Amino acid sequence: MNPEQQNLNHRVPRVSAIVPVYNGAAFLAQALDSALAQSMSDLEIIVVNDGSTDSSGAIAHVYEHNFPERIRVVDQPNAGLPAARNTAIAHARGDYFALLDADDVWMPEHLERALAAFDKNPALGLVHANIRRIDASGNPLGIAPRFWHRGLDAYKAIALRHEHVNCPTAVFARFCVDAVGAFDADFTGLGCEDRDLWLRIAARFPLQHIDTVTADYRVHPQSMSRNRERMLAARELLASKQARTERGAPLLPHMRAMVQSDLGMELLEEGHTFAGMRAQLQALRHRPHTILIWRRLLKSALRAFVLQPPFAGRTQ
Repeated sequence: MNPEQQNLNHRVPRVSAIVPVYNGAAFLAQALDSALAQSMSDLEIIVVNDGSTDSSGAIAHVYEHNFPERIRVVDQPNAGLPAARNTAIAHARGDYFALLDADDVWMPEHLERALAAFDKNPALGLVHANIRRIDASGNPLGIAPRFWHRGLDAYKAIALRHEHVNCPTAVFARFCVDAVGAFDADFTGLGCEDRDLWLRIAARFPLQHIDTVTADYRVHPQSMSRNRERMLAARELLASKQARTERGAPLLPHMRAMVQSDLGMELLEEGHTFAGMRAQLQALRHRPHTILIWRRLLKSALRAFVLQPPFAGRTQ
């Protein structure tokens, strides 16, 4: 290693990219290329190979060899996504952490935009933006609308599932992790460990949304969010955990209602119209006066009884 590379390795980067990977060989190189292509170069990339049994580890180490001043690889036995992210945080040196899962892709100006927001308001705990969904081949699937511009209370919006922090766009400050802790291993294998951390940050620090697309979020059969039963368990665990906090306790019935209502909408989108209706009715048991849930119930009923022929194509 030449003296210039040694100096770079000893210089503290401003941002640490957190890249956990478990059997993500098909997409890892594209993710790392997108991190290396950032318009701001003051970053390190921490790849945690979480016990992969495919070639993910080998790919990561090739990148580490080719870019020793930018990329470090940590190999560990499989421990799950929260633990892998926490391992990366433990090895990171930056003042800010930026999440990049192995199947996602950053736009070139992603980090530059986020840091500009932190520079303007150093009290911010987290900066996030919009995503474009892509399929396994990288074909665009559309951009989900966000409504943060309405001035929503961040904690309440996230807790009640009215809004989201898109994971591959999230950049959060080290001082937040020092204050509220890192990812909770209780969510291992379930999901929602990111939403849990965002809620803990939002309860104490301001968040800022940038209304532009800064990352591609890949949707494919292996993605965690496609397992409905597991995600439902994660959402219920999250509601129970937040109910033990000062901000979350008054929201518990509403949180549980929205867990059921969102489940109902997911079932409806998959064609399970009557199961979707039952989920909305269950949501109303928790929160009977929520207009949004009544609207969703009406939508489900219309789908079941009006927009399709009687008893044709219905699923239970």
